[in-house]
Amino acid sequence: MRLWAIFALAVAACGVVRPSQAAGCPAPDEFVIAAGRLPATEAAIRRGNLTILALGGAATLGAPARGTEFTYPSRLAARLGDALPGVGIKLVVNAVPRQPIADLRLKLDADLAASKPALVIWGPGASAAGRGEDLGTFDDNITGVIARIQSSGADLILMTLQYAPSVARIVNLYPYRMAVMRGAERAGVPVLDRYELMRFWSDTNFLNLDATGTAERVRVARTLYDCMAEILTKGITGAVK
Repeated sequence: MRLWAIFALAVAACGVVRPSQAAGCPAPDEFVIAAGRLPATEAAIRRGNLTILALGGAATLGAPARGTEFTYPSRLAARLGDALPGVGIKLVVNAVPRQPIADLRLKLDADLAASKPALVIWGPGASAAGRGEDLGTFDDNITGVIARIQSSGADLILMTLQYAPSVARIVNLYPYRMAVMRGAERAGVPVLDRYELMRFWSDTNFLNLDATGTAERVRVARTLYDCMAEILTKGITGAVK
């Protein structure tokens, strides 16, 4: 089995009725975005309409949660709607499983022009790690995508790739996490470290990211995506208030 397939299967296994909010998701550190770091987002909120473009792959589509209303983009839209009453929240999802970043770059300008987002959220690295992509190429592609997003006038929040113990035993994820962190630092954009969050949740038994039973996998996936939405919501609203 190719490594990207192993990765996808393990992420699906980290899989969680009505959407419910995870109560106070634990985190080793608070995700804080400094005031003034999301100017386009802040301006859109003042106008009363915020469009967010979520880029990614399988994790963004959230199939393990068994319902689009449970994915992290859907949960983020719901949480932001609660946190920003009177603001229309539109969340556009552009996610293609196992899509190379080079392919994303080819279509990105058109996607940005079509959705006109004030904020883009992007979590690269999963498919690159699964394929064992050259780190230099991965680094260059991250830089290129960041530059295009910033040139469009949109804000950007990067996310590191997801973590699961079973995946980390097969695929060397850490260098790709570090490449995303470096890209964010160079460009001066906020980064949510999903890798470290998920490792913390696994190590503290908050989430069993290697669950095998169907019901447990679905429960874990729903909790995971809602926790990501909770943490992103706090970071975004904290930066614009």
